[in-house]
Amino acid sequence: MRSKKLVLSLILLIAAYLAGLVPPYMKARRLQEQMSASAKQLQSCQFGEQLSKLRDHAALMYLAMTQKNFGIAAEHARQFFDQAQQVSSTAQNEAVRSALQEVLDSRDEVTADLSKGHAAVLELTQSLLQKVQAVRQ
Repeated sequence: MRSKKLVLSLILLIAAYLAGLVPPYMKARRLQEQMSASAKQLQSCQFGEQLSKLRDHAALMYLAMTQKNFGIAAEHARQFFDQAQQVSSTAQNEAVRSALQEVLDSRDEVTADLSKGHAAVLELTQSLLQKVQAVRQ
């Protein structure tokens, strides 16, 4: 009789322990999943911001070129290509990386034409702007 009480007491003690352990565990797991989803959303937003900055630099470079202000256009081109390099290195999407690599491949040509003040670089810059506008996350 005494051993039955001991076994029953032990089972009740284990059940009470588990009843106190399971709800906080489930809550912690749910919060961990929410935090993971929030982290992914934050990363996506940060990447979107980087793409927006890239588009801004491309548009400013194009605008300066249309105004035939090649010095300012060269500075925007430097910022544009630096930003493109940064975005390309952090991009997880292979399509985005390859599109940005195409953009980066024209860096030397754009920089050289800008330093010489060639107006023909405007057409190339327009194509770069269009490529950057087409890039999506």
